[in-house]
Amino acid sequence: MNKTNQNKEKGEVKPPQQPTQKNEQKLSLRQYFFIIIQTQIGVGVLSVPFELHSVAKQDGWISLLLGAVAIQLLLIGIWIVAKNFPQDTLFTMNDKLFTKWIGRPISILYILYFVGVGTLIILLFCRMINVWVLPNTPLWVTASLMISVCMYMVHGGLIVLGRMYTMLSILIVFLLILVAFGAKEMNIMYLFPFLETGWGRVFSGINQAIFSYFGFIVTLVIFSKVEGTNKQKLKTIVFAHWFVTLFYLFTVLASFTFFSTSELPLVPEPVLYMLKSFTLPVVARIDLFFITIWVINVATTFATYLYLSSIGLSDLFNKQLSTKFIVVIGFVIFTISMYIGMDIKKMENFNNVVTYSGYVFSVTLPLIMVPLSIWRRNKDKGEGTL
Repeated sequence: MNKTNQNKEKGEVKPPQQPTQKNEQKLSLRQYFFIIIQTQIGVGVLSVPFELHSVAKQDGWISLLLGAVAIQLLLIGIWIVAKNFPQDTLFTMNDKLFTKWIGRPISILYILYFVGVGTLIILLFCRMINVWVLPNTPLWVTASLMISVCMYMVHGGLIVLGRMYTMLSILIVFLLILVAFGAKEMNIMYLFPFLETGWGRVFSGINQAIFSYFGFIVTLVIFSKVEGTNKQKLKTIVFAHWFVTLFYLFTVLASFTFFSTSELPLVPEPVLYMLKSFTLPVVARIDLFFITIWVINVATTFATYLYLSSIGLSDLFNKQLSTKFIVVIGFVIFTISMYIGMDIKKMENFNNVVTYSGYVFSVTLPLIMVPLSIWRRNKDKGEGTL
């Protein structure tokens, strides 16, 4: 009896093959949910109440809800695009929808946009740490520490990020508990009269509200890497979006009812100023305790954009995601951060460029993709029947 027959009789099984791009392990719906909320809840949570109040005054919470409805409609459009390309990431979709001659430049611009958002997160994070915690620590120290830690996180791959985000999401509950301290001094009268500034200011506030939701584009980029049916994924996206909305709404209402309309313009980080006025028997500075937890949310948000940029490079060169792509993106973000530094004028200009670029890459292009994806699907079906 030869060796082959002996192996068959013994019932030996071949060792499992390593996952490839076609049969790689996928995220669960729960991990997808937590990646979405961890990407959207980050740096902006400290300044959202101030930004909304600066435009719509005490009616800023109405702007937030209207912005949430607008984003929900956009997310349905994103879902339509994603379900028509169930095996593609955003970057490979661009080639199919716009052809390679146009799709490749668009993918490069998306990568630059994700790098820009990541850089802005690092700058805002370092500035906040410099103002509230470590005023004498150089920018390069805090920036390099955050970037290096997140590079290590992203190196583990999307599944590791999903598991880590799921585990760390319990800290969001602690953030809500800390913000709830402001309820002890809540004054509902600060919200009245409703619509005093008029609908014009409320609709202008939608612009600021939408800024706080940027990050939802991750739903399109990793849609094909999630297990489950299209309807299950849509439910997950909707639940994640409204969870983020309720989180922001709670934070905004807590700030609006703690500070009066005349006080809020003087406190750019109202959540921290609110918590600074309270103490606990064990924790004297609740605001610093809040920042400690907030840093983790910043890390998860930045890690997502680092991953999106890196996966964009790998798709662009038709390679598997590797350490070299992550290191390149991390180095570019660190270099740009050092160039801008703590220069307020440069930071404001860079913030404006990145923020308004979000309308192009997170709103305009996805909306253009919706009819193109439907046309492409119908075209493929028509060719399949010939």
